[in-house]
Amino acid sequence: MRLFEEIPYLNNGHIHLRELSEQDADDVRLITENPGVYRYLPAFLFERKYPDQREMIRRIKTECFDTKESILLGICEEDDRVIGIAEIYNYEEEKCKASIGYRLNEDFWGRGIATETAGMLRDYLVRKTDVRKVTAHVMAENRSSGKVLEKNGFVCEWPDLQEDWGHGYPVCVDKYIYRFREAADEV
Repeated sequence: MRLFEEIPYLNNGHIHLRELSEQDADDVRLITENPGVYRYLPAFLFERKYPDQREMIRRIKTECFDTKESILLGICEEDDRVIGIAEIYNYEEEKCKASIGYRLNEDFWGRGIATETAGMLRDYLVRKTDVRKVTAHVMAENRSSGKVLEKNGFVCEWPDLQEDWGHGYPVCVDKYIYRFREAADEV
């Protein structure tokens, strides 16, 4: 299946990633209004584009999914409350490539949820879609996120890149790569 044919629902038994609804606005606001969550993230992320979270959620499908810009999903535990946002973006169909990102409510840091989320996104992309190369860009000083990616088989192939993350100055970023290899390719 090609990426963007459907909005995925992913479940690993502990957490699930699902489409956001207007009922999630208050939970999303707890994430987007916390400067600690966005300390190591680009300034231009979609969920912070609109001050009204309900309006932002209403616009996700038309402005992100329908345009093939990104897929934003709520990260939820068993009670279905949104505790984070997972993202698939930068899809390059001709290169079979996409990027992933994730941000969690600070109350849920250190519980392995980011690691699970990154693994679920990676597995969905390489096992269910046409994507064979997954990338992630991490601010170099964000060592925790780098470890999350390494636990999921990503390798930092381009350290210390200078990128424009919308902060008004270049940001030092490490670019991680996960390359899917079919069983036949590994022999």
